Amino acid sequence: MLKAHSSIFNILRRILDVFILLGITWLVERWQGQADLMRVLAIYGSLLLIVLFGLFNVYRSWRGLSLFKEIKTLFFSWISVLVIFNVLLMLLSTKEQLAVLWPFCLFKVPVFLLWALVVFIGLASLRIITELVLLFFRKKGYNQRTAVIVGAGDAGRELARYLAENPAIGIRLLGFFTDRVTKGDHVTASGNSLVEVIGNIDECPEFAIANNIDIVFIAIPMSAEEKINKLMWALGTKGVKVFLVPDLFTLGLQRARMHQIGDLYLLDLNLFPEWKRSFDVLFSLLVITITSPIWLIIIILIKKEDRGPIFYRHPRVMENGKAFSCFKFRTMHKDADKRLESLLEHNPALKEEWEKTYKLKNDPRITRIGRFLRKTSLDELPQFLNVLLGQMSVVGARPVVPEELEKYYKRTALTYCSTKPGVTGPWQVGKRSDTEDYDERVELDQWYVMNCSFRLDIKIILKTIWSMIVRKGAY
Repeated sequence: MLKAHSSIFNILRRILDVFILLGITWLVERWQGQADLMRVLAIYGSLLLIVLFGLFNVYRSWRGLSLFKEIKTLFFSWISVLVIFNVLLMLLSTKEQLAVLWPFCLFKVPVFLLWALVVFIGLASLRIITELVLLFFRKKGYNQRTAVIVGAGDAGRELARYLAENPAIGIRLLGFFTDRVTKGDHVTASGNSLVEVIGNIDECPEFAIANNIDIVFIAIPMSAEEKINKLMWALGTKGVKVFLVPDLFTLGLQRARMHQIGDLYLLDLNLFPEWKRSFDVLFSLLVITITSPIWLIIIILIKKEDRGPIFYRHPRVMENGKAFSCFKFRTMHKDADKRLESLLEHNPALKEEWEKTYKLKNDPRITRIGRFLRKTSLDELPQFLNVLLGQMSVVGARPVVPEELEKYYKRTALTYCSTKPGVTGPWQVGKRSDTEDYDERVELDQWYVMNCSFRLDIKIILKTIWSMIVRKGAY
């Protein structure tokens, strides 16, 4: 019903917004008085709301997008209504009225601010309630859009997995069209979820039109330009919504951003968020300042034990695949590298352990103070100097050596090199050094890069502090 009468429902949404504005205006007038002002707000506020909300795409379909993004769009649209209303009011004012209104106009009137806040709460509440109702019905199997995926490669299967794990989006996947799997066979999408192969790629347009399919996702390699153009022409001109899925899943670049140089649009492969650098600098300066007495004690103890160097520098991979010297407090004997060669040469078990994890659980090269530093992770404090130098981030993927990147990361290496390694990360607050499966470490690194957020970083930092207290998994 929603699909068949979408234009009517769009009109109803606009009418409801206006009714909310008028209703709240009436309530505020009954409560605070100022009938003349409320009358002006009701008339011009309604007109501006209809016009600007349309320009800001407030009434677009929000299927598949977060409620937060919808409320955010609503907020900035409503702010625009308020600003433009005040600008128009000042432009239409007489000289005497302008002297009273300047410079903040109605923004300095408490009843106006009250009205603006309550109207926004009313508009936002309507959208939250609507989303909850739609969520309920979509989970029951209603208000669904039918879709098929062209291409059963990594990108197609990842999309199918996401649709299967997020039924609230309201997109019901009917199957795949692919030339690589026989018609009637199934493709694994998520866990035990199997999706049927409906036919080959050339059969997709006829099936989509005959079965009134809402959405066709094209998830075949961009190199198949002729097939993509043929599909887009055959479907896009027949009322079927077509989405082209860039094959970013195989590269691990789902979060790549668009970058513009003049009229040319480019794909920015640097996934390091802009807010991270400011946070890294401030947090690192805070940590170094607070822990400076501990640094002094550690430096004295290291020097006292064998009078060797205080810091240990080890080559690691940073953003864009460049090598840098990762700082740590030295926890091993001065001739640790020579001892390692001898150990691996005469002990096959230790050699196997080293080649698997690039660490030794009972490493005989570690000094007495070094063992304590490793258990408490205090040996990693100097890495905050790397953060200040812009080589690392406070939270990020594991700092790896070039050999690890080449040997284990393979197809996800570009994802790893698109951001900065971290002093801590999901690997440290999860199983930490107890993780023996290297593929699991790689998956954790990729997961973090794809899901990085300020909230996640704070959560990882707090868990890291707890891990240091309980001394779990470090050696």
